[in-house]
Amino acid sequence: MKKLFFFAFTAALGIYSTDSSAQIFRLNFIPDGGLNPLIRAAIEAEVQKAEDEINAGLPSNNDPSRLMEGMANSSVMAGKGIGSDYASGMEVALIGAGIGVGADLEKNKEADSDLSGVGIQGGLLVGMNLGWMDTEKILGFETNKLNMYVNFFKYELEQTSGDTDVTADLSSYGVHFSYDWIKARPSKWFGWGGVKIHTGYEYNKTDLNFKSTINQTVTADQGGGTYSSTILANPFANINVATHSIPFEISTSLRFLYLFSIYGGLGADYNTGSATGKGDLNSATSPVTCTGVGCPAPGSIGDIETDANIDGKGKASPFLFRSFAGVQVNLPFIRVFVQADKAFGNELIGATTGIRFVY
Repeated sequence: MKKLFFFAFTAALGIYSTDSSAQIFRLNFIPDGGLNPLIRAAIEAEVQKAEDEINAGLPSNNDPSRLMEGMANSSVMAGKGIGSDYASGMEVALIGAGIGVGADLEKNKEADSDLSGVGIQGGLLVGMNLGWMDTEKILGFETNKLNMYVNFFKYELEQTSGDTDVTADLSSYGVHFSYDWIKARPSKWFGWGGVKIHTGYEYNKTDLNFKSTINQTVTADQGGGTYSSTILANPFANINVATHSIPFEISTSLRFLYLFSIYGGLGADYNTGSATGKGDLNSATSPVTCTGVGCPAPGSIGDIETDANIDGKGKASPFLFRSFAGVQVNLPFIRVFVQADKAFGNELIGATTGIRFVY
């Protein structure tokens, strides 16, 4: 489980990108006065290598606010399908578990990444048909056609990649209702699941933390002089995501040859919440000194300054319209499914898989 979560975050955020224009932490060489262009170029080349090494364990992006917006929307998409059920044919109760991922596939033209955000969530699901209640109707809805689902999840991850420690704290919970609007025509061999209406509430929260320790010497040899500087830093980067979503969905399903079901539908979501990122190198300015007969002047000939490029905030899109479709394998009392979601008008996608025990 830890490897799955770690791989999803690191791969989707482009952790091993070395495109300098997209680095979270940046090093800048500031020379004192005039400096030979060849010497300056040699120092800047070595500074660039150091910058790439520092960022090798961190996500890359040139627009923090765009990344945060993508993270928030991906969080919303990651929760779709975890707390609902579309084709299991529950009559009394249901228990299940699932995992969902969401991604903003809009390519950032300024960064070396095909993604603008990613989210991942899991969930344990408990459902029941409300036909056991004494009343036949609730707000005009027949209780024997009304299903209720509750999902919840909590997971903490700790992982090390090189000199970087990555921790993640994921949590989610929700409640959903579905109603059999048009009666199903069940059959073990070729059956129609009717038309269902779904709504509910979903909350997803993700806290990502990246920490590292740097003690790195930058050295460049040029024109008979050796130019060096030691960078001492304790960089960190945090991304905190919290989103709320209220879905409205309509779905239908088909069952054939007993073993297989396919389902699909349309959804509209009202969303709130945001993602916030911040980071710093926690490093002081590092002087560059020269030793050797070719030095232009004794002592310092410039400084290496540091800054961070992750501080930003992005909000989830308030309205999302999407389609979804899934395939399910039906075994006695067990259902295994895979579902895909695609938003209209943007590049947001989601995928969910899980298993359910149904009675």
